[in-house]
Amino acid sequence: MSEEKRQYCPICMVEVQPSSRYPRYVCADCDSRATDENGRLLTFANESFSGGFIAKYSETGEVRESHYCFIDGVKCWADEARFGGVVIQPVEDSAPRRASQPDAPDRE
Repeated sequence: MSEEKRQYCPICMVEVQPSSRYPRYVCADCDSRATDENGRLLTFANESFSGGFIAKYSETGEVRESHYCFIDGVKCWADEARFGGVVIQPVEDSAPRRASQPDAPDRE
């Protein structure tokens, strides 16, 4: 049983590095398409070297006071990752799953 478990981005289903802490994190490509509810592009970062979370509008740098974002119509939550950086995951089970993707669980 030395077979490595595979993990996929829950939005585009591209294979990502497995993470037991963040089993539903989105890939970098999907991360770059994160928007607010009105379609404005967002960027996410740590507030400082010691951590924290900040969301900003890409075009203006204006701070957004929310962790919610949307990627391809899927509602997601962006937050500070445990050891630095930012992780984005779909809210609950809002991400589509494609049965054609190997090892992808079926959506009921």
